[in-house]
Amino acid sequence: MPLDPQKSRGNKYNMTEVRGIADYIVNKLVDTTREISQGRNAGCFGFVNDQGIVDRITPVAEGGLSGIPLRKLLGHITEMKGKSVIEGLEAIPDNSVFISTRPGKTGLITDVTAADFFNMPVIAIGVKHGELAGVGIVFPRAKYFDMATESEKVELRILAARTAEEEKEVLRENTELSLKYLEISVRLEMTEIPELPPYTRENPKEWKLPQHKVNSISREFAEKLVSRSTEVGQGREVAAMGKIDENGHIVQEGEIVVGGIGYVPSRMLASSSVDISGKSLRDIYANEVSPDAVIVHTHPGGTGVMHMGDATAGPGSWGRPIVAIGHDSAGKVRGATVIEAVNDVYRFADEDEELGQKFFEAETPQEEAEIRNRKFGVAQEYTNLCKPIEIRL
Repeated sequence: MPLDPQKSRGNKYNMTEVRGIADYIVNKLVDTTREISQGRNAGCFGFVNDQGIVDRITPVAEGGLSGIPLRKLLGHITEMKGKSVIEGLEAIPDNSVFISTRPGKTGLITDVTAADFFNMPVIAIGVKHGELAGVGIVFPRAKYFDMATESEKVELRILAARTAEEEKEVLRENTELSLKYLEISVRLEMTEIPELPPYTRENPKEWKLPQHKVNSISREFAEKLVSRSTEVGQGREVAAMGKIDENGHIVQEGEIVVGGIGYVPSRMLASSSVDISGKSLRDIYANEVSPDAVIVHTHPGGTGVMHMGDATAGPGSWGRPIVAIGHDSAGKVRGATVIEAVNDVYRFADEDEELGQKFFEAETPQEEAEIRNRKFGVAQEYTNLCKPIEIRL
């Protein structure tokens, strides 16, 4: 049976040994997945007892258009109104695990995305043809977090390759790295124990980030970013961590990192200002990145106007404002905007999750059209939160 000592977590959180999972939990999740069907998964947080058995869970959340509604799930742990995801994650008890079903899979886990994000053991329940197909677990280990960093770097190196031979070599490395992921999970035993009542909020840990008002950004900082952005070309975004002062002015805090076309990976972004080696994303953004940090990135070909993806990648997930510097191909700055960590960001995130679940409840084309239209409307609301800021000395 799998067993992982506390030292394997590789960061500041405690971890209870996991030896097995209650059969009633597995059956409940499989039944939910079967009932909702349509390829949708189901998930919850589980809690490990003194014997190392996951014997209790939060109420099960049904998957929506974008998978399991994380904010709704975190709402069983702490009040999520006005909170970013990282603030919700920090309220989770130390003996927690994340559990989800995987329709069409066997329980084999071949990525560390969830373990990296949640910084806790991740359990996958495979469901095939409406039946249990296996249970697997991945533990949060420092070497897995470093594998996640390497995966981000390899993806970006594919973009940077200048010849077919260079690209072929990087793709070969990517394939070799993918093979390593086949060995990260192990089988988890099921144990027959009586069913316990669902978990309810029990004095969650409260950890809150400041909600800064952003007014301006250093001209030197903005120009450095744009210069590097035009240098790498191909529409690739670059980013760096900034720091905000008491006047709402942002200055450069970290080194400039190069991302992909339309994105900068979260781990690479954090490496702009802190050491990410052997640390999970949760640990990095909760304990390493400054509470006064601001994410600053470029929008090649744009004016700096941001969208739902920017809001999710900035204040939505990590609780920090996000700034975009728009520029043309010649390096002329077209504008700078910010989406701050304000309550509306989280309100729209909650609504988007709710719409993602309502989609499957629609019984007529008219109902589905209304839901789809509102989802587009929510995306527009995020853009409306994007406000211009001054670029000054």
